[in-house]
Amino acid sequence: MDAEDEELLAQLRAEAHSQEPPPVHTMLDDVVRRGRRRLRARRMGATLGVVAVVAGVGVATSVLRDNLPGSGLTADHLSAASSVSTSPTLSGWAIPPQVTSTRADSTDCSNGVSVPGEPKADPVDIDHLNKVLLTSLRDIAPKATSKITRSTAVNKPATGDATLGSTWADVVDSGGGGSVYIEVHGFSGTPTQAADNEQFVNGVCTPPQRKTLADGTVMQLYGELKYDPGHPSQALRVYTPAHRLYVVTSEGFASPDWTQVANAEPGTLAVPEGAGRHSLPLTEDQLTAIGERVAALG
Repeated sequence: MDAEDEELLAQLRAEAHSQEPPPVHTMLDDVVRRGRRRLRARRMGATLGVVAVVAGVGVATSVLRDNLPGSGLTADHLSAASSVSTSPTLSGWAIPPQVTSTRADSTDCSNGVSVPGEPKADPVDIDHLNKVLLTSLRDIAPKATSKITRSTAVNKPATGDATLGSTWADVVDSGGGGSVYIEVHGFSGTPTQAADNEQFVNGVCTPPQRKTLADGTVMQLYGELKYDPGHPSQALRVYTPAHRLYVVTSEGFASPDWTQVANAEPGTLAVPEGAGRHSLPLTEDQLTAIGERVAALG
């Protein structure tokens, strides 16, 4: 374990064991910054089978518990997160050239691309985003019931890599309650450079699928994550020529699955381990269809 890893674990344990009510987090970067440290923290949180959102913020973050793993993330944890595929599952999509550094155990891929410039931090029209999301859901999943459950726009983001806006929508069908979560960021470099830099953003070594649209938008689809079988998830990252990143995530839980976190400030919610519909609410085709519509927002 290197010095950076030790610093990360110290920060995470300090947060997990704090007796004070947790501060309102606007994003996971309050615990760790961009790059490998943020990705590892997200993966650690995911292994606990808990996801949380803070009232009044609407931005997803991991909740760290007393059983926070130290170096106990094994190959078994990671192999359960996704199924390895070396060929695309969607027509018109491809596996991009891998630009990464991989540890000898092949269970920890980190991003190895230097992207020039600073991310843009333009405001987000959250009402327009919500309208596009709901319209898309009703078109691609007409038998499901969809509604926005919470959304937030950050009018004056502190940095370009901050979360600029986010929105949640419940998607309920015969399989149970699921949701779609969209988070908006800026990015620097070209869409392809940014996508290359985040090929392994979930911390596992399964290569994503990629499609480039006519206007230069790059869409990158990641494999299904099953850290908790009760609520699997799958993410699509959409990089537009306007330097806007939309992270569209299909989640196997809905707002009724949220519960108040004990000994935390009111409104700090979590999805308990095992809760959820045990499946994704959207197929890959449906998720990418939402991504194409969101991409048109620029």
